[in-house]
Amino acid sequence: MLTRIIETAEIDMADPEIQAELETDLRRMDKLKHEEMPEFCDSFRVRVMPSLRTYRPGLHRFRFEIQYGNIVNGEFKPKGDLVEYQTETLPMI
Repeated sequence: MLTRIIETAEIDMADPEIQAELETDLRRMDKLKHEEMPEFCDSFRVRVMPSLRTYRPGLHRFRFEIQYGNIVNGEFKPKGDLVEYQTETLPMI
């Protein structure tokens, strides 16, 4: 099982609606097959940003930059290229 590290500095985590919608997207992210992941990775870091696509007010969509890597001595060491997703491209649950 991969360890997920979340970076949410670019979104308002004090807003309960944003928190709830991000939690839904993270559950959907748990269904990813991680086909772009380099071999022998044990973790991935997810940078969460507001999406440029919002279909209506009150609907929060996100962009995700995923960097795979390994945790070495408690520190994340990236490996491979960044992979990008948006809320709309995550697997359905």
